[in-house]
Amino acid sequence: MAERDETPCSFIEVDSPSFRFDDHRLRLARTEGRLLDSRYGPVVCDHATVGRLLRQPTLVHDPWRQLRHSGVTDDAIGAWFASLLIFSRAEDHDALRQSMRPLLRGPAFDPSFAAAEALAATAQLDGECEFVADVADSIVQAQAARLLDIDKGTYSEIAQPVRDLALIHRLTPARTLAQAKSAVEQVQDLLGRLARREGVTAAGRANWTRSRMSLLIGFEPYRLALGQLVATLAGRPRTWSAAADDETTARSAVRELLRWMPTAPIQIRFTEVPLTLADRTLEPGRPVLLCAVQANRDAEPDGDAYRPLREPARPHLSFGAGLHYCIGATASERQLTAVLGALAARFRTPEPTGAVRWGPPSGVQGPIEVPVRLNRRPMPGR
Repeated sequence: MAERDETPCSFIEVDSPSFRFDDHRLRLARTEGRLLDSRYGPVVCDHATVGRLLRQPTLVHDPWRQLRHSGVTDDAIGAWFASLLIFSRAEDHDALRQSMRPLLRGPAFDPSFAAAEALAATAQLDGECEFVADVADSIVQAQAARLLDIDKGTYSEIAQPVRDLALIHRLTPARTLAQAKSAVEQVQDLLGRLARREGVTAAGRANWTRSRMSLLIGFEPYRLALGQLVATLAGRPRTWSAAADDETTARSAVRELLRWMPTAPIQIRFTEVPLTLADRTLEPGRPVLLCAVQANRDAEPDGDAYRPLREPARPHLSFGAGLHYCIGATASERQLTAVLGALAARFRTPEPTGAVRWGPPSGVQGPIEVPVRLNRRPMPGR
């Protein structure tokens, strides 16, 4: 086998279809305390710097600037996306958090419902399957339908548009802008009908729509995390078996997964004032790519390894930090823990039956095909 090239490099193609943010070149830069360059801006990999910059008020979350930087030059389209899906100002993000709080505590995010849907989705399974299509999609569909108070058939009509909403978060949204715009229009049409059904007033329509749209966007990383969970634990029988009987073990395995391979591998911020990083100074208006994957691994001893019973030394940054910390972080962790426990109680350890196929490297990232064998555990008394 040829040895892998560990020669230091300064430029990486983060928008290449084959690129992964656990790439050995980023790991090498992290251990050497270097920045890497991309056509979008410098990539920061160490935990201390990424955590500090996520909390730094002069390094801002600016979705419209991100769109322009990626080639979206139509002001009307850019402003439309930025106002609908992602917020620049912390106070807007906080207002969204407040409006979403009742939903996040509602029945769709009840862990027991997530576990029940996992069992329902696998009721007929005993043998080979493609986990994402056969299980994860069904779980997400059921929870989203419950969230919107509609039947599964109605939701299935917009399931693909809901996934396409995540396209705008990629580093190259100009390539998929028409697809993402069509997705927003289809989802908005459904939400408009539901708002009229529920009697939402014109004055409250914008906030109602944003909150539902934001939750629907969150189902795509949840779906990918389900696939990542099974792909990672396949071949780890001790952890899988323990998760069936011990919620603490299941929760620890999920938290370690979120640290080790987050579905949001990078977060992009823009400088408002000159910023010095390593040996360079960035002028105002420049993007900085904060790599959560590498920062999380830098935070722990032997951090490049997945250790399901790890006791974290420092908090991971998969959900961000500071004012823009992910609204659905707690709900996601609780749901993944419940699903893992339910699956582990029903099935023996998953066995890989083919290669995992990964989605694009930026925006939200995860496996979109996970071929495995799921063999049922014997029923008690048999």
